[in-house]
Amino acid sequence: MYEHGPKKECGPKIEAGQILNPGCFPPPNELVCVQVPKVFDQVALRDCVTRTICLKKRSEQCCHPAFAFEGATDFDIVEVKVISKTDSLSRPGCKKLKIFVRVRYTVHYSDGAGQHSQCDEAAFNLTVNEIYCPSCIAQVGIIKSTADCSEGGHGKTLDCDGTLIKVEALVEAFNDVVNPNTGILTLDIGAFFVVKCECIVQLLIPAYGYCPVPSEQANPAVQNCKTFNDKRKTPFPSKFFPDQKWNPLDKQDCKKDC
Repeated sequence: MYEHGPKKECGPKIEAGQILNPGCFPPPNELVCVQVPKVFDQVALRDCVTRTICLKKRSEQCCHPAFAFEGATDFDIVEVKVISKTDSLSRPGCKKLKIFVRVRYTVHYSDGAGQHSQCDEAAFNLTVNEIYCPSCIAQVGIIKSTADCSEGGHGKTLDCDGTLIKVEALVEAFNDVVNPNTGILTLDIGAFFVVKCECIVQLLIPAYGYCPVPSEQANPAVQNCKTFNDKRKTPFPSKFFPDQKWNPLDKQDCKKDC
């Protein structure tokens, strides 16, 4: 269970994050086959809708409310649905998409006696003129009903051909106008969208092996499990992953091939 003694590190410290001088790093020590959703193409677009919301009076002691808008937060994509997908006549593999996106958010306001909030939703109908979105050949454990081949929600939808349409958004509210007497609120919901076409594929990539185990953080002394919490007796294990598959190359054959 436990490993004794820290391992010595040679060369530059390799960990996740940006690097300023890529040339200072050694060549990768292995080729790794990973299965990931590869982005084949992506399109950026924007849209804006106007919402009219009736704010509710929630303070019983307030006979004559004075409504005031205080902001909108917690924007969340709750539904993504591909309405139509049309093949391009000029570019093979490219498609025109019509996508429905539903965004839920929280409106914060005051009725003159207290602060309140209520949920609202904005619907966007997006048109992607052209995006490279080829059909995926292999299916990866996908269960689809015969009535509906798409699975929407949480910013992505899976099409019948195995491609994954993913929608990311930055949303904000502006141009708000509220009637202080009736609580009728009008505001614009603007959104910047990035629509991506993904497919789960296997990629062969160079790598430095497994990610190193991070250093253990300093915790205050505890009363229980003194032996376990003694770092000198039970140091933090550095092996969290199985051994790599070792595939040595024949140096003699390699020289002949070169």
